[in-house]
Amino acid sequence: MSRRAPRRRRSRQDSFPWGWFALGTLMLAAILGGFGWLFMTASARNVALADNLCPLSGPTEQKLILVDVSDAIAPITRQDLLNRLHDVAVNTPKGALLELRVLEPGTTNSRALFSYCNPGDGAELDSLTGNPERARRRWEQGFNVPLEEALNASTISGEADTSPIMGAIQELVVEHLGTEEGRTRPTTLYVASDLLENTALFSIYQSGPDFDAYRASSAARTFATDLAGAEVRFWVIGRATAVPSARIADFWAAWVLENRGSFAGATALQGIM
Repeated sequence: MSRRAPRRRRSRQDSFPWGWFALGTLMLAAILGGFGWLFMTASARNVALADNLCPLSGPTEQKLILVDVSDAIAPITRQDLLNRLHDVAVNTPKGALLELRVLEPGTTNSRALFSYCNPGDGAELDSLTGNPERARRRWEQGFNVPLEEALNASTISGEADTSPIMGAIQELVVEHLGTEEGRTRPTTLYVASDLLENTALFSIYQSGPDFDAYRASSAARTFATDLAGAEVRFWVIGRATAVPSARIADFWAAWVLENRGSFAGATALQGIM
């Protein structure tokens, strides 16, 4: 009769539930990965902002508007201009700078009515990755309300003996495109004006929209402006003047190209004064 082989005792290593341990490890890694993804998503959506509501790294792009109301404009023209200003405002993406300026009568300076980045209205946030209600309040109180006030104030016209449009553009461009960092940002410049440049250095009223006459004047040197590739679009305020609007557009297209800009067109606003 054969002797029964002694029963083999299972070692502690053999009895350890390695399968469950591996599954638990995978689940823990997935949970930690999920929290990491949520953290990175929240960080990307909740960018720290400067006082002007721009990212601390600077605006992602620039939309600069110069409104020349040194002379009266017709009511229908004012409404058309306001509509276009609103279109630019609502299409300003999150992180982009929107600056609205008016030409100071009698000077080559402009005055900023509004200069803030769009901080976003929180629509892309949820309660898990951010605070959508706080973002909405910040957008409404810090961006939208003051913007509406600035838009309305920008179309209040005055009276002036001169209209230094080139000088005002030069000032705006030096402030926003004068640095290497500024020149790397996509920039669009909108100019709402009758485009009748009128200074002691050069006057369209005297020379007409003659670009050769402008080049021969001291204004060409004084108001030389490096537009650094910025896109420039004109909204032309109509005047009861003998200067054809097509010739005005051609003059300013040549001016933009001469100063290293990209001419994006000239659109006549409705109405005439």
